[in-house]
Amino acid sequence: MERLAQQFLIGDANVYSSVTFYDFLRPENQGKKVYVCNGSACLTAGTQDAMTQKLGEHFPADEIGNMCCLGRCHENHAFNYAGNNYSGQAIEQIAAIKSDKKARPDTYCAKAHGTPVLTAEFPGLEAFYQVLIDSLKKSPDDLLAELKTSGLRGRGGAGFPTAFKFESCKNTPGDIKFLVCNADEGDPGAYSDRYIMEERPHSLLLGMILAGYIIGARHGVLYIRGEYPESIRAQRAAIAEIRQAGYLGDNILGSGFSFDFKIIEAQGAYICGEETALLSSIEGQRPEVRVRPPYPTQQGLFNQPTVVNNVETLACIPFILQNGGATYAAIGRGRSTGTKLVCLDGHFNQPGLYEVDMGTPLATVVHELGGGFRHPAKAMHIGGPLGGLVPVHKIDDLTVDFGVVCPKWFPARPRLRGVHPRRLPADPVH
Repeated sequence: MERLAQQFLIGDANVYSSVTFYDFLRPENQGKKVYVCNGSACLTAGTQDAMTQKLGEHFPADEIGNMCCLGRCHENHAFNYAGNNYSGQAIEQIAAIKSDKKARPDTYCAKAHGTPVLTAEFPGLEAFYQVLIDSLKKSPDDLLAELKTSGLRGRGGAGFPTAFKFESCKNTPGDIKFLVCNADEGDPGAYSDRYIMEERPHSLLLGMILAGYIIGARHGVLYIRGEYPESIRAQRAAIAEIRQAGYLGDNILGSGFSFDFKIIEAQGAYICGEETALLSSIEGQRPEVRVRPPYPTQQGLFNQPTVVNNVETLACIPFILQNGGATYAAIGRGRSTGTKLVCLDGHFNQPGLYEVDMGTPLATVVHELGGGFRHPAKAMHIGGPLGGLVPVHKIDDLTVDFGVVCPKWFPARPRLRGVHPRRLPADPVH
């Protein structure tokens, strides 16, 4: 930190303030070797205390830290060791894990109920990237028009029209523009971004390349949370694969368009899920929320025009440009077009990730896909810490979309990303 301060002519206190903002870099967290997930999905499952005791048989107390959240909400018992995440019955193999330090991949249900957009089978590299070849023969304006027709809205929760954001950045003068993927999925109960990055990595990468072509950006920044080491490795491997195939780098396919990726491994800060705090983090500043305006599309990363979107939003773009905006708009309901990935945690009889058409009744998600609750529950925690608690008796009144269908119970925007019921006391809760 002293060398950084000297090199960039800034005070030691400024560097220390920025560095110690992050969970992994704080002095009190140095020397930790194994980390227990303390996300609300694991905490409400009641698995973590016993698991911590089990870890205590193999590690001194001062070597055991905490992380939030590891994206293993579907089976809980989650912990991180030696750059790998573990969950489920892995704790019973802790002696072997400590010895070989090998990953134990998790498995979970991942299927579509309706139209498979993001859960569709990967057809192979050449077939999948044909849409890039076709798109580079069209103008950015033509592709932007398809996005407008599709009605795609941001899947991070705010539901902001994607084409409007792209158009704003595209029309802002600037020799350098950036596309930033917010892959800092920190809401406990949600692992949809993790699914895409690990199981459908090319959907995200191709979506970013196409987005870069539309807005005129040569640089794509992937800001991936450090709690997802497997996602970081999967994205690096996929990037190497498409670089080798000629779909990345300078003058892609002789089109005159150049694009490349920069992966940033985040160091633990929930606030970096907010786009302006994320931009400050990339710049090396203390990641705090910026005042708007100006908006990122005018003055974003390093004060250059920047589009920031989350993983699921960008991963929808290849389907839209391959099948047409009208096809995507025909899925869903009203202004909530397309599909949504919904994650169910270990409190359900059938936990996993389900892709549903927008407008799907929440009752279908809970009872048909999730198989109902494993134990009596009074409320569901939807959308992470900034989401809301939905009483189970209101399930029949809600649908998966962007409309505020029941303002009395859900005054904020519905965010059905990570869904897990919260076990409440036996007495009535008002």
